[in-house]
Amino acid sequence: MRLRNHTNGVSTTRRQVLVVSGTALLTSVAGCSAIRDFTSELALEEVNVFNMADRQISGSIEVVDPAGDTALERTFDLEHEQDQNSGDVLGPTGEYAVSVELMNTEIRGSSQASKTVSIDDTDEERIGVVFNTNEEYEPIVIRVGTTPKDFLEIWN
Repeated sequence: MRLRNHTNGVSTTRRQVLVVSGTALLTSVAGCSAIRDFTSELALEEVNVFNMADRQISGSIEVVDPAGDTALERTFDLEHEQDQNSGDVLGPTGEYAVSVELMNTEIRGSSQASKTVSIDDTDEERIGVVFNTNEEYEPIVIRVGTTPKDFLEIWN
């Protein structure tokens, strides 16, 4: 099958159109993934909240340091696939108590979670909270990691 370009009369085969379209599609998808990973790496801070739930969520997060002092107390209002990052939270290595509470909503029956996490390297390790509606995982996950993939792998 031949397609005719209306502007200059040049003939193009269907195969050529499909090859160009397929290449453009693959390039755009690969580019988006790489850009998301790159920007996520740049945006990762000491404490990160990721909304992977299928709705907007609002709530609060509190992080208590090993000495028992509140290192972070903050609210969030996040759209689907939006995140909030906080720096200057982690001090000494040790056990950090992380608590989150959702306001006026639940994710699969849960509106709050808390967990004590161990931070052994404050230069590399980060705290992440992921709100998720994927049935394979808990609706609210709190964990320690070093890259965005450590937190977002539970969503994919």
